[in-house]
Amino acid sequence: MATRRSSSTRKAGSTRTRGTTRASPEVAMAAPRISAAERRRIAAEEARWRAESDLRTLRQAEEIRRDNARLQRASKVAAEEMRALQAIRAIKRAR
Repeated sequence: MATRRSSSTRKAGSTRTRGTTRASPEVAMAAPRISAAERRRIAAEEARWRAESDLRTLRQAEEIRRDNARLQRASKVAAEEMRALQAIRAIKRAR
């Protein structure tokens, strides 16, 4: 849990008030507005990158499926993770 500093413990010269999230003028100037067309272009590039990443993931999964030793090691680790998650769930239920 985070603790709050009282106004008397602020660093000298600090002018920040509680609850403000404004960026500094330098940051605001460095981030120009992006047109709708540019946003679409960026979204299309991101979708392409995501598809390429997904393809790499699928290729790796197929390599693991074909390698029995790798698949067994991965299954063992998955079982350990499941046990750890179930222990956490049991703790949460006990509350």
